[in-house]
Amino acid sequence: MIQNILDLTQVETHFSTCLHQTQFQFAQLQVRFHATERGLIEDLTEYYKSYLHETQAATSIIDVYVMEQAPAGDELAWLEVPREVGKQGRKEGYLDVPGGRWIKKFKTGMSFLQRPDQLVAVGPCAANLAQIINFINNQFLNHFLRQDFTLGHASAFSVQGQVTAIAAGSGGGKSTLMLRCLEKSTRDFLTNDRILLKRVGSGTETIGLAKLPRVNPGTLLYSDRLRHILPAARQQALSSMPTSELWSLEEKYDVQIEDDYGANRVQLTGQLVNLIMLDWSLDSPEETRLEQVDLSQEPDVIEGLRKRPGPFYQDNQGVFADLNAIDSTAHYVDQLANVAVYRLTGKIDFDLGYQLIGQLATA
Repeated sequence: MIQNILDLTQVETHFSTCLHQTQFQFAQLQVRFHATERGLIEDLTEYYKSYLHETQAATSIIDVYVMEQAPAGDELAWLEVPREVGKQGRKEGYLDVPGGRWIKKFKTGMSFLQRPDQLVAVGPCAANLAQIINFINNQFLNHFLRQDFTLGHASAFSVQGQVTAIAAGSGGGKSTLMLRCLEKSTRDFLTNDRILLKRVGSGTETIGLAKLPRVNPGTLLYSDRLRHILPAARQQALSSMPTSELWSLEEKYDVQIEDDYGANRVQLTGQLVNLIMLDWSLDSPEETRLEQVDLSQEPDVIEGLRKRPGPFYQDNQGVFADLNAIDSTAHYVDQLANVAVYRLTGKIDFDLGYQLIGQLATA
C-alpha cells in the first residue's frame, strides 16, 4: 500500500503490483492500462466496447497505472481547484510535484497523478469506475488540446460525418435532446458532454469523447427506449415527482449506446456543421422555436459552449494551464466561422426540438 503519494519513487515501486493489463485506442491515442484488479479491466472493456474497433495508427502511447487501496494523502494541504460559475462545495484539490501534479477527489478519496507518461490512479478505484474513465478521457482531451483544438461543453450526433452539436450549461437538457435525436437511425452518437473543435480551411474538424451519456432519471423515465435502465421501484417513485423537481434531481445513470440504440452507432470524429445553443426553460410561456444566430452581432449566445481545460491539462512542454484560464468568446467565434449557429428558445419541449432539428438539411 502506498503511504506517501508525494514520494514518487515509492509510488513507482508499486507498478509491479499492477499484474493485469489491456490497451485501448481512441483515434490517434493508445492507452496501455495496468491495474491491480482484474475486475477493473473487465469493467472498462465493457464500458468502451463501442470504441474497440479503431483502425487509425497510434501517434501517441501512454501508460496508466491504477492501484486499488484505501484513500491516501487525506492529510496533505491540498490547494483548491476553482469550480465553474454556479457550482458550490469543495470538489477537487491539487499539489504540484516534479514533472506532474496530484489531483485529489475529496468526495471519493481518489488521487490521480497527472504527467506526460506513467500516469497513476490510487484509491478505492473499483467503487469509482466513472472517475477512472474520466482520468483516461482527460488524456485523450490533452492529446488534442496540444494540437490546438478548442474544448467545448456540448453533446453531439453525426450524420455521415456531418456533426450537429447541442450546447448549454449543466442541466440545460443537451444530453436528453441529443438522445432524443438518436431516435432517427441515420444519426450516430458522437459525444455527450465534451467536444473538441478546430477551424481548418473551409471546415471545422470536431472530435467527440469516448464517454457514454451519463444522464439524470428524468431523461430515462420519459423515454420508451431507455426506461428499462431505471429499476421498476425507482420508476414508480419518480413518476409522481413534479417536473421541476425531477429536472433538478442529480442521480446519474450510464446509457450504453450499443445496447440501447444498436451496433455501429458511435463515432469519434467528423466535421462540425451545426451548433444549437439551448436557451429554453420549463416555465417559458413562449412556443419552442429554432432561429439562426449571427455571431458577429450576438457573440455571447455561445457562452454555454465555453469550457476550461481543467487541472489535468498539461501543454506540450508539460506546463499546467492557469486553472482560471478559458479561451475568449472571440476565439470561439473565430473557430465557429464555418458553422451554422442556432438558438432553441421558448419552453422546453424535446419532441418539438427533435422535429425542428430534423428540418435542418444536414441533421
